[in-house]
Amino acid sequence: MKNNITEHGLDLIANHLSTRIKGLKFPAEVSKIYYSLPQTNSYSMYDIQTVAEKIAVHMVMVGYIPIIQLEELPESVAGQINLNDSKYVYIKLDKQRFIEHKYTAVELVAIIAHELSHKFLWIHGFKDTSSKIEYVTDACAVYVGFGDYLYQASDRDVSEFLPDGTIRTVNHRLGYLEKWQVAYLRNKFFNMDLPYKYYKERAASVSAEESKSTTSYWEGFLILLIVAMVIFIILAYIFG
Repeated sequence: MKNNITEHGLDLIANHLSTRIKGLKFPAEVSKIYYSLPQTNSYSMYDIQTVAEKIAVHMVMVGYIPIIQLEELPESVAGQINLNDSKYVYIKLDKQRFIEHKYTAVELVAIIAHELSHKFLWIHGFKDTSSKIEYVTDACAVYVGFGDYLYQASDRDVSEFLPDGTIRTVNHRLGYLEKWQVAYLRNKFFNMDLPYKYYKERAASVSAEESKSTTSYWEGFLILLIVAMVIFIILAYIFG
């Protein structure tokens, strides 16, 4: 998701997290959890529940029990969590997208890790429920070792078959931080050397093209409108 967070802003988020969450160290990658899911996308509720429990254990959420539920969610929402002081952590995934296997194993881990990061932050005193906390939550998921999942899920091209037999490519974007921002935080937290600047420049280029496309659309619309008005005036003059 596009945002205006700079490197300095990411530094502030990272330092805030590191200061508030002391004494807990996590590995840069958590590959075993990924292999808990079938790689064919034909996962069951049992598979998802097992992964959620493993993520909670990895995040040292002792005594907390994640419970996955399937419900209808808005198209722009990948997952939801109920935040309170209960030991039972209810996480909602979209029922239709789950049934149709719209998400890959990597994306499901990224979604659940993000939602459980909300609870992780809640346990550690971050009780802000405003939209701003979403960026901190993504950063937290990177901090506890799920950055590779967020990195892969943040930008993926998918081929879809249409009823008329044609194929279109759709870009799936999950998460609140952009790909380059996830890479930047992984570098900061784990002394890695990911090419975040490349993805930052790529994102800026795509944004410029989209802006140009939008501008061209409105320019074309205005030209057609002017032409239509001129034709209307001429016809009104002729037949008036």
